[in-house]
Amino acid sequence: MAETADVVIIGGAVIGSAVAYALSVNPDFQGRVIVLEKDRSYERAASSLSTSGIRQQFSSAVNVKLSQYTVEFLKQADVHLGTDGSSSGIVFHENGYLLLGGPDAVGAFEDNNRLQRSLGVDVRLLGRSELGRRFPWLTLDDIEVGSFTGPGEGWIDGYVLMGAFKRRARANGVEYRYVEATGIVRDGDRITGARCSGGVEIAAAHVVNASGFNGRAIAGMAGVDLPLRNVKQVVFAFASPHRAQGMPFVFTPDRLFFRPESDDYIAGLGIKTLEQLSDFDVDYAVFEDEVWPRLAHRVAGFENARLRSAWAGHYDMSLLDHNAFIGAVPGLHGFYLANGFSGHGLMHSPGIGRALSELIIYGGYRTLDLSELSVRRIAANAPMRESIQY
Repeated sequence: MAETADVVIIGGAVIGSAVAYALSVNPDFQGRVIVLEKDRSYERAASSLSTSGIRQQFSSAVNVKLSQYTVEFLKQADVHLGTDGSSSGIVFHENGYLLLGGPDAVGAFEDNNRLQRSLGVDVRLLGRSELGRRFPWLTLDDIEVGSFTGPGEGWIDGYVLMGAFKRRARANGVEYRYVEATGIVRDGDRITGARCSGGVEIAAAHVVNASGFNGRAIAGMAGVDLPLRNVKQVVFAFASPHRAQGMPFVFTPDRLFFRPESDDYIAGLGIKTLEQLSDFDVDYAVFEDEVWPRLAHRVAGFENARLRSAWAGHYDMSLLDHNAFIGAVPGLHGFYLANGFSGHGLMHSPGIGRALSELIIYGGYRTLDLSELSVRRIAANAPMRESIQY
């Protein structure tokens, strides 16, 4: 006889645990939640390996609103995620984001700024001269505009946020099983449960696919074809004698990103191609040949950068538009998607968890309307692309 639950969540990293947490704290939900997670250590979860940035600077209102929800959530992290009077452990480093653009990006930056400010984001456009005054350590020979915020953007420790969601969910009765999901049980147009390693079947009216870079495979078990691809992102940690008080998270037109990390820095390159990769190997030549020359050009003092370590993680990239697929699958009752975040998953996890929990409990969104992120846009060939990709 199959076990029975009300909700099965496949994937127990930050997205799956955020959904589990949101269900567990809603007084209108009294059901049983089981989370299936095959990686007990979470050592390969994107939650553990990302740069953990938090930004509101998007060109689509739905992504801005998701980020705004996260910022307010993080300000009350101990209230939401503390257990038994203890701290959540979450520290939000609100150094800001600085997105830099060349002459051809000015129009897009201005359009984005109007949208962001209309939604209440405190973001400023800076010309080259003002950038030079504010950030004298930057080389600006190819830069025409910068978009900068202070409080409300920055970074956290993604592993800590994931752990806090999980810890609070478990304290509220959510069960975690460290097993691999091996199948989705379907009866016609209705999902009725999930199978996992060991031959166990769990009957459930609601199954959530929150399995990160395994999302396409899990969706396929339910007969849903998602245009996803796993893309490797490598992050390099380095030391430098350069010190810039309050350095923000910086993104440049030549795909370079960098920010402080404790007493050192981290850096890397934005996604260039969508080549399918399944390994977690680090090519250290990329630092010497591509990252370090960009760092040395951009910041006086970074020419003396000394590599300390590096790691690789995977993003589940949406091939349609680099935005996630969220919500119920049309024509397939009981199956919910939280896939294809393309690097935005951690920063949007609090809102995703809240939205999906409401969809499961009430049959519709109440706090955040994420209809624009529906999988329907695949069949409609209606991508929702960000005007500037960082």
